[in-house]
Amino acid sequence: MAQDLAACAAVSDVQSIVENADIALAEGRMAVQEQQGWYEVATHVLHRIPSSGGSAVGQAVADLQETVPAVESWTRTEPVVIRSDAWRAALDALAEPCLEMDSELFTAVFTGG
Repeated sequence: MAQDLAACAAVSDVQSIVENADIALAEGRMAVQEQQGWYEVATHVLHRIPSSGGSAVGQAVADLQETVPAVESWTRTEPVVIRSDAWRAALDALAEPCLEMDSELFTAVFTGG
């Protein structure tokens, strides 16, 4: 149970990285290259989350990790899956198991001003 709770919180961190990078880009405080760098970091964080098929959360995290491949560091490969329909579907599939554990997925918006 503790691993599942930590996984839900970590996915929320991934969502927060992506959202804040997008806001900064939209507001002109960040270039696309930097946004893509933050997306790269988000894929690394996502793939460091322990997952196993032993629970609904673990399986949903594994599915999300399969949907969003980790980007090799410094390759500058655009993580195009982030913000795609497949990304949203995988997050939606994870939302319910996390909610059932009282660990609702969330996005912490802290950029701007």
